[in-house]
Amino acid sequence: MKGSDMRKSPLAIALFAVTALAGCNDETTNVIEQPKFTTDSAVAMRTVFSDYQKAMDTLDSTSFGQINDQMASSCQAVDRLYLDKLESINRDSLSDENKIYYDTFRFDRNIAIRGASLPNTRFGNFAIPITHFYNYIKWNAEYVGAKQSKLEDYQQHIQVVREFTAWVNNLYAQYSMGQVEHTQLPKVLTERLVTSTEESVAAHDYQVLKEGLADIKTHSGYDTEFYDEYELAVGDAVRATTELITYLKGGYMTAARGEGSLDDRNIGWGDLPNGQAWYQWHLDRNSTTGKPAMELNRLGEDLVADAKAEMERVAKILVKNRGKTVEADWRDDKGVVSKKTFVLEDADGNINLTAFFAFLNSQQFFYGRDGRTISGTVHAEACKTASDISACEAALTDYYKFKNDANDVVARYFKPIKTDYSIVPIPADGELYEGVASYGQNEFNLNTNPDYSLQKWNVSTLLLHEAAPGHHFQNAYSLEYPPANKPDYIKGVSYTAYAEGWALYTEWLGLEMGIYGELDANGKPTFVNGTGMCKEDLDYSSFQGGIYNNAEECNALQYFGSLNEAQLRNMRLAVDTGIHAKGWSIQEARDYMRANSALGDGDIESESFRYAAYVGQAVSYKSGYLVIKEMLDKVKAELGNDFDWAEFHDQLLKYGDQPMEVVQTSIENWIKSKH
Repeated sequence: MKGSDMRKSPLAIALFAVTALAGCNDETTNVIEQPKFTTDSAVAMRTVFSDYQKAMDTLDSTSFGQINDQMASSCQAVDRLYLDKLESINRDSLSDENKIYYDTFRFDRNIAIRGASLPNTRFGNFAIPITHFYNYIKWNAEYVGAKQSKLEDYQQHIQVVREFTAWVNNLYAQYSMGQVEHTQLPKVLTERLVTSTEESVAAHDYQVLKEGLADIKTHSGYDTEFYDEYELAVGDAVRATTELITYLKGGYMTAARGEGSLDDRNIGWGDLPNGQAWYQWHLDRNSTTGKPAMELNRLGEDLVADAKAEMERVAKILVKNRGKTVEADWRDDKGVVSKKTFVLEDADGNINLTAFFAFLNSQQFFYGRDGRTISGTVHAEACKTASDISACEAALTDYYKFKNDANDVVARYFKPIKTDYSIVPIPADGELYEGVASYGQNEFNLNTNPDYSLQKWNVSTLLLHEAAPGHHFQNAYSLEYPPANKPDYIKGVSYTAYAEGWALYTEWLGLEMGIYGELDANGKPTFVNGTGMCKEDLDYSSFQGGIYNNAEECNALQYFGSLNEAQLRNMRLAVDTGIHAKGWSIQEARDYMRANSALGDGDIESESFRYAAYVGQAVSYKSGYLVIKEMLDKVKAELGNDFDWAEFHDQLLKYGDQPMEVVQTSIENWIKSKH
């Protein structure tokens, strides 16, 4: 679209989007081959799956996807067609395993059809509207501009560059249409989107889009005519992106909701036309449980209150051991470190959680900020990539200790897992951007930067969540215990509620495994005889820099790490629904999180913007956990003495990601098979 003039009114752009949609029209669905009929139900189901995938590829084969109302309508037609084909199959004749696959595909089609039935149907696409949190402009530009291996690759890739230009122009049109329909982003998010895009895509004269072009120029054997053609394509991409950024900074920003203040209210989806219906759809898509927004909000606030009571119990352990007033090095918001006094309990015996949270964020609880120099450990080589080698070695020493201490305990609850994992420090150039931790390909990636890592009292919880038996066991099961004939469609599904719900469940499982001590009659840890890292025979004058007086304190604070992480997910239920259903501001969300947890200011800042931008996703974590925990309680009640932990976990893990309503059906069918 070289030379096209996109500097038009939003109405003109919106009309352009309706009348010139990159070759997309409803007639596309008429040429899709119908699923072939077969009398075998399992074979017929798999045929529906594979034909559906082919149909969607036929409908839109572009590199970045076509996003507009008409494409959403066409996709809906395909979804309805293949849902009808699926439902013509006799589900009762399928095995329990195949019922899981059947129900998963049915859930996907129903949620997609609902989204495309609402007004402004293009918003049923995950990528609209783009925000700073999932900035597809940045990610797609990085893919488009990347170097290729050889001339033949560049000759194919030039089409990708052209498709990016069309995608950006269409994105401009969609934002313009949103302005006409009053469905635009709030200023507080638009500003972050613009900044994120300018700092990544537009930086250094759009270098990210020109890397491949610069590489072509270094190859004397490449044809000059092709270089000119490639340069023209890249130039069009740069022009289109420049026009989009200019529009977002100008007319779109002016029309965006609010003043750009942290106190702006009604910045959520609930404030948009049809916003409450759209928000409920987002909740259903992410939680996969069907719970309404206000129910999730009340649930979150109730869970937050319960967790605070347990936090007070932990604080009383410290008061018993140290007294009502403690002193520690504290770093203020200007980076100045000085002694600070924390009053944990008043004269009437009331715990001051705000002071307790602050104390747990004092310097001694962070690797690299505690005054220690750690060197010469077995982790020295691995830590060379970290920004602070001493902090890295100290952290890896503790995380590997917990891994080794917990391995034998974890093994009693699962089928044998042969696949091991390693703990890998995030390299220095990624520490500021990659979060506190992640898991992938048998590696637990740990941020050891003193300013961007979690506190020492989070070691147990973080490792349980990310590694064993959390995400690592999900991955290991897919390698070691895969179903014999899992359909390709099912291999490609992903549900945050399932994946993160499992990881939260394994945090809770740490209590059951006695990681923090034997349990009392109410299922709460006593902090005595823990099976985790806090053993009675440790030298607590040196362990983790001497931050605990004894095993009881060590277990209590490691347990607090579990509570604080659980509280984060409790608060997500309340804050996500608060912003998008109740009209909370960013500042209200921050105040709520600060009052109810020991999260650091950096976490609270990034989390608050995340919930505003990544609509409904935050509720998935706790939603998934609650379903798994409910199913555990049901299985234990119905099977009694026949209950086996390893069997239950096998049933949960071996089929991979599922919607949580499908998990419920799967476990209930499994219970019936045990009688």
